[in-house]
Amino acid sequence: MAYNDLREFLEELKKRNDLMVIDRKVSTKHEIAAFSRKTSDLNGPALLFTNVEGYDMPVLAGLYGSRERVHLALGLGEDRKNVIKEYVAHENVFIQPELVGEDEAPVHEVVLTGDDVDLYKLPILTNFEKDLGPYITAGVQIAKDPVTGQRNASMHRMLLLDKNHMTCFAPKGRNLGTIVQRNEDNGNGTEIATVIGGDPIIAIASQCRPALGTDELGMAGGLRGEAVKLVKCKTIDVEVPATAEIVIEGRTIPGVREDDGPFGEYPGTYSEIRKAPVVEITAITMRRDAIFQNALTGMPMTENHWLMDLAATAIAYREAYKICPDIKDICMTPGGTSRHHLVISIKKRHPYEPRNIMAALLAANIGIKLCVVVDDDIDVHDMKQVEWAINTRMQPEHDVLILPTMYSPTLDPSAPYARASSKMGIDATAPLEDREAFKPVYTPGQDEPYIEEMIRNFMKERESK
Repeated sequence: MAYNDLREFLEELKKRNDLMVIDRKVSTKHEIAAFSRKTSDLNGPALLFTNVEGYDMPVLAGLYGSRERVHLALGLGEDRKNVIKEYVAHENVFIQPELVGEDEAPVHEVVLTGDDVDLYKLPILTNFEKDLGPYITAGVQIAKDPVTGQRNASMHRMLLLDKNHMTCFAPKGRNLGTIVQRNEDNGNGTEIATVIGGDPIIAIASQCRPALGTDELGMAGGLRGEAVKLVKCKTIDVEVPATAEIVIEGRTIPGVREDDGPFGEYPGTYSEIRKAPVVEITAITMRRDAIFQNALTGMPMTENHWLMDLAATAIAYREAYKICPDIKDICMTPGGTSRHHLVISIKKRHPYEPRNIMAALLAANIGIKLCVVVDDDIDVHDMKQVEWAINTRMQPEHDVLILPTMYSPTLDPSAPYARASSKMGIDATAPLEDREAFKPVYTPGQDEPYIEEMIRNFMKERESK
């Protein structure tokens, strides 16, 4: 089902007892993020803080902190082996957004412009000990490409500088970064609308990373099964989701850059200080009783990782499918922060097929640093099985592919140069001519349900004593 707005989704979570309302007074500096960290580690509920020190506005955190909630937002099933194929099918559908009038746009119930613009009125959080300052982390930036005129939606952190200025960390290689550079080539700023608290599918679609010129809001329509309703911004020529909680309108100042970072990033390490474009805020619009939203990143798994997991896996699936249609399953590993390490199982039909798959995936615009190819008898979500396949079916001299340093659109503290990395592929598949010799040993009857049931019942009785 499609949720009309964030609030409908929160109501569904309440019904499922998957939303924890916290009335205790909490601080925007570290404390809310600490709650988010713990609920992510425990695969716990989303969190709604109603008593935020110094603010009248509630804060939502941990919304995307579990695989199950991301799948629920998308209306996907729980079968991990089929969910990626189901997701890819939806992602390939494009439904053009629908423009609506002011009377259908709750996000314009409150409009702040001119001297009334004050970012300090928003409960912007400081997440990590060494962060440079408070950051917006759950905002989806919408801007238009000056070449094609098409919208682009993506998610980038924004550092609070003062009451009407923020950075927007949109690096080279990302579509928004290209849009900013194209505008600056002609001496122009880039109009950017930052959407906070939209329909969850909009945030998920912002991770899809199609080619520049493809409107992610149309992809969001395909994922939700109906068009996203948009309304024109008040001060810039950008359209935004009409039912969002908050929209921050602004324009980059051509050629102006400010320090951004350190910031706790998705690899689980701090990013270094970098220069980022500065956005001058021209308007803040919101619902009368708006909810601010934060999204945590850091050590996996967090909201950031679950948000990008499906989209990154889908890109890898499509690239691999071009070479090998007989894909059984694919997994971006948690230890690889849902970006850097990938395991794919295939029904191998040619001795060197895994090499082509590895080369394609390592070179793709995903950021994969390690790619492991296994046979279709290995569960790619079970790292013990994957390690066993590497141990018994791989010889480093013949089965490891090393690619020299190349462009890699990721954050990697071990990289020799920003957004660059050498790459490695491991062929952990058995030889075609003698697969039988590489099968695991098996005891007939070991998977009989009655045996497992008897042992589990004994263990439950033991624990109860």
